[in-house]
Parts: sequence; structure tokens; C-alpha cells
Amino acid sequence: MGRVFKKKGGAKREAEDEKKEEFVIKKKAKKEKSPEPEPEPESESDDDVEDVSDEEVEDEDEDEEEQNIMDFDFEGSAPCDDDRDGIVNMLTQTFLRTDIDMKAMAESIISKAPHGLVLTQAYDDEQTEEDFMVYGLCTTLALNENKENSPKFIKDIFTYLLNRAKKGAPTEIYKKIEEIQEAGDGKTGLFVNERLLNFPTIVVPQLFESIKTDVDKFETKYKTIVYIQKLRIAEGEESNAGSSSSEAPPKKKGKMGKAEKKRAAAAALANAEIEFDNPEDRILFQLKEGKEVHFDFPVHMDVEPGSKFHTIEKEGKKYNPFRRLVIMDEKRFDAFLKKGCDSIVV
Repeated sequence: MGRVFKKKGGAKREAEDEKKEEFVIKKKAKKEKSPEPEPEPESESDDDVEDVSDEEVEDEDEDEEEQNIMDFDFEGSAPCDDDRDGIVNMLTQTFLRTDIDMKAMAESIISKAPHGLVLTQAYDDEQTEEDFMVYGLCTTLALNENKENSPKFIKDIFTYLLNRAKKGAPTEIYKKIEEIQEAGDGKTGLFVNERLLNFPTIVVPQLFESIKTDVDKFETKYKTIVYIQKLRIAEGEESNAGSSSSEAPPKKKGKMGKAEKKRAAAAALANAEIEFDNPEDRILFQLKEGKEVHFDFPVHMDVEPGSKFHTIEKEGKKYNPFRRLVIMDEKRFDAFLKKGCDSIVV
């Protein structure tokens, strides 16, 4: 079912020999230094002060920066039982505090292996792998392949999507979600693309290539893809209503109805300053192939205050956390994966 990446020697997650391929990525992560107390200012005479050239100062800064950098090797592997808790953490980044059975969802993702990839830290042979962390997850999951006997977590996901759409999405998006739920043909997939915040985008081409290789070989092809993106919108430009790529601002003056308010909010969000947590997500809306519709909804009430996923400040402006629910056809999804395979997004 596509390319599978394995751990180094001694790993538990070995796949078939013909599918073994190593995927190691160097990440240089800056190690946080605990602040040191500032020294008391001392009065010095001119004789006590040494002349220091600009070059010497630059050399000292470079040496200090090198000391604060730690090298890590990351490996991509098919999901396995050891990754269960880490996968739950990745899913929680997307859905936050919702009534979705994340553990059951993680079990389903693991059961689809070798489809999908998790990113973990590489270990030397002499080290154990009992306590490793999942740094990223990229996979797909069929949303409607068993209408009569759907797992609870699938029903939970649809309840979540419909509740969010009812509050802020245009009517056609709400109806589209209902149609997907009722179809029961297995032709709609949920795309999961999660990484730790600010994780190097150098991993994107390998992740997307693996997913594309798998999806192209699926017996039941996806016709529709649902993708929940993480983004932040500049304060003062966001709204509690959603935005859709197909919506236009209302021209009617005077008191607006509920639908018109949603369209007005959509028009405002279309021009808002947006920061995507995954930089490659912006590309999805620059493509010409296929079609997509989307709407945005705020999630600051679902994020713990002080969390790195809560409001951030950048250049004096505050950005509040949102989620964007994207529904796209197979052409747009294929073009998105191809673009991700071809280039590294910075």
C-alpha cells in the first residue's frame, strides 16, 4: 500500500522486506536556556575596558548559538501500537476538547497500517524505544464506508462537523456534510496532517508522496476529502461565522437575515490576515485544479489559556485560533499532494 518507513536496527515496527526504506530527517532545534541573573553594573575606568572588534563579537555570538543547538534524527514509520498515545495527542491538536473517541480513532489509524506515517525521534541501537514521542502524523481515514454500523468515533466526527457547520457555515456546506454521512460508500476520506508547532517543513514532500502513493492504489477511490486545518486570524478581522470560497458579500441594505450575516462574515474573512500553523496549507487555496469549499470557526474557548495554540502576538497584532473545515474533490486533493511532493514550503 505504498511506501513504508521503518525504524533503525532493533526497532519493533518492521514491515515487509520489500517495503523497507529509511527516512531520516535532521532537525536542528534550539535548546531553551534558562535566564541567568544580570550582573550588577560596575564602574570601570577606561584602562580596564578592552577593545573588542566587531568580528570577535560575531564569532562569540556564533559559538553561543552553536552551543544552543541540538541535533535530532527523525524517522517516518507506519503507525503501530507503540504510537497510540502519540497519535491521540496529534488528533487532539486538531479536534481539541471535543466528545470524539480519540483512542478508538487512533486504533483505526493503526489498523490501516502500513498506510500513513508517524514521525518519531530516531534512536541508536543501544537505546530503548519504550518512551518515544510522536512529532507528526499524516494519514487518511474513510469517513463513510459502513453506514449501518459506523464506529462511534465516526459518528462523533459527523456530530462535531454538523454542529460547527450549523452555527457558522453556509447552508450548502451543512447539506454537503449530511450527504457525505448518508452516502455510506467509503468514497469520502478525512485527511489528517498534524505536526508539532513549528516543526521543519522539510518533511512535507516525503509525507505527501507516501500518502499519494497509497491513495492512488486504493481499491475504493476517494471522491471527496475533508480536511481540518489549524490557523489564526488577526484580531478585529475574525468573526464567529464561517467563510466559504463560494460566498459573496450581500448587497442588500438594512437588517440582515441569518444567511446574509454569514455571507457578510465570509466576505470579511476572505480579506483577513491569516497565519496557517502548517505553512503548506496555504497552497491548497492557490491551486486551480478541482474545487473546494470551506468555512472557518473560532476555537479559542476550546484551547487552554497560555497554550501555544491559543492567541499569539506578532508584530504588535494578536492572532486568535481558528479551524478551517475544507471539503474538496479528488482533483484538488491530488493537486495539493503533488504540489507538496514537488517542493518544500517555508
